[in-house]
Amino acid sequence: MTLTEVRRLRAGLRQDQRAVDRGVPIIVDFMLGTGMRIGETLAVTEDALDLANATVEIRATVVRTKREGLFLKPKPKTASGWRRVHLPPWLIELLRAHEPLENPWNVIFPSQMGKLRDRSNTNSDIRDALDPLGFDWVTTHTFRKTAATLLNDGGLTVREIADQLGHKRISITQDTYFGRGEASPRAAELLAVIDGDAGKTGGKVG
Repeated sequence: MTLTEVRRLRAGLRQDQRAVDRGVPIIVDFMLGTGMRIGETLAVTEDALDLANATVEIRATVVRTKREGLFLKPKPKTASGWRRVHLPPWLIELLRAHEPLENPWNVIFPSQMGKLRDRSNTNSDIRDALDPLGFDWVTTHTFRKTAATLLNDGGLTVREIADQLGHKRISITQDTYFGRGEASPRAAELLAVIDGDAGKTGGKVG
């Protein structure tokens, strides 16, 4: 996506009351501002979020099984998925204003019924909001790839970008998208461009 497209998409989501009611705009913003997977995003809990220090820890992912239904699996997709990433200033402000429904898991993006969000249902909600805006070609993975390309264009090393995305091998980042411990704070600085002046650039970022 270009920055112009990203900003048009974000503005359009906020004008769609059904999307707002479903919590779509803030979820999309979170993925754009962190490069996190949708399952990781839906599993973020209040105690994993540290707005004072502008970080979030990726500790789990939302999964569904026939036996257990929806639950938080305390392990991201890979061992390198355990990481802490830094949040851009604009996303911190949105999260401070965000008031999630109370829920037993303390996730920050629960369903409208105060339950864990299903990845498939959330993808459908996002799809319903994107298609009328002319973004039928965009998926949640597009948000992740856009964030990765922004970081690459901003000068982060492939290793730093891989740490942000939770990739064990930098070849995955290199081949598919353009931690070890904690991702670079510069990532948050570079992703701040998403909420910048829409007239500054229309350069390709994904």
